[in-house]
Amino acid sequence: MPMKHISGASLPHKPADPKNFVLPATMQRLLGREDDESVRLYRVSFESGARTNWHTHNDTQLLFGLSGRCIVMVRAGDELVLDPGDVVVIEAGLEHWHGAASDGPGAHLAINVGTETSWLDSSAG
Repeated sequence: MPMKHISGASLPHKPADPKNFVLPATMQRLLGREDDESVRLYRVSFESGARTNWHTHNDTQLLFGLSGRCIVMVRAGDELVLDPGDVVVIEAGLEHWHGAASDGPGAHLAINVGTETSWLDSSAG
């Protein structure tokens, strides 16, 4: 199949798994394991201060800012701000979390080149 069209309006926004997130967030799977695609694509919306737990990926992850202000933090302490239109490239194996800044909600697209996410400890605190 040379092209595929996926209507975002037909795909549900579901609560993110609370085992892997701090505070409420929603995820919309645009492309994923169920689609038999090698790339995973998710729209993730975070309430103010919500974020993922620490995790790694087995290949590159790209984050594209959609709305609000998102934060990307690596275990070594480096913090990046992800504003709408910004892109952050996260290399395979880098321990990180991402979510909304504490002063308001935020949303981003997460594009996972690899297929595996390893969830680590909580990023709360």
